[in-house]
Amino acid sequence: MSHKPYSVYTAEELALDDLFVRWVQHPSDEEVVAYWQIWLLHNPQCADTIDVARQLVLTASTPSSLSLTPDEAASVWWRIRESLQTMEDIRTLQPDVRAVVGWWYFFRTVAATLGVILLISWALWIQYGPDQSIKTIRTTAGPPKTISLPDGSTVRLHANSQLRYDRRGFAKQWSDETPRAVWLEGEADFAVVHRNDTSSARLFRVHTPELTVEALGTTFRVQQSPECTKIALTSGQVNLLLNKQKPIRLLPGDSIEVAAGAVQSLPE
Repeated sequence: MSHKPYSVYTAEELALDDLFVRWVQHPSDEEVVAYWQIWLLHNPQCADTIDVARQLVLTASTPSSLSLTPDEAASVWWRIRESLQTMEDIRTLQPDVRAVVGWWYFFRTVAATLGVILLISWALWIQYGPDQSIKTIRTTAGPPKTISLPDGSTVRLHANSQLRYDRRGFAKQWSDETPRAVWLEGEADFAVVHRNDTSSARLFRVHTPELTVEALGTTFRVQQSPECTKIALTSGQVNLLLNKQKPIRLLPGDSIEVAAGAVQSLPE
């Protein structure tokens, strides 16, 4: 399902968008952060709209923001009364009528503000409430566990390992927005389904604490431990994204080990 370009979104529309909210609420999500950083480089004219939308999300995500303190209410009321004095159609009314109209404007403004915040808060809860999107699979001692991902790719998760992914990252509405991505701690074998298109979703990324493996349609193994990360490619090809270094390409039969942010062994 396609949608209109983000460049024509209003701040309110962005504040209700899955991908944008994910960026604001989860700044450690490398996949989403990278997407929006690149997008902003190509759409600098949208920076102000992005800032407003970000504030809307942050405000709606803060429970205490749903109520005004006495000082805040007094400040809002003072600004409204001051603005009313400059309105020709209000200034000519009797004082008691002006007071009634002023209070009406005040409550209408507060109600509208709270309405927007409540709407966004509700949307955030539906989209990002507990167990709504993040899927985590853990294994203990025992045989490997086979996991089927939403795109048809499979993962064989070995003992004492953990795999995490965001269901939305595999959803149809994200199909042209971001690569498919999972986060791994431990050891797993991957069989990635190939996509015959040119969208970013044709890529499949495995993130570990030390590096990222980027694949298309591929079979490979990742062994992650506190000491090092090992990659072994069975079929297809993968790129290793390591810090800001140039990507390292592996071909079938290649293997590599990375420790302390440096390559310890290269493909032969």
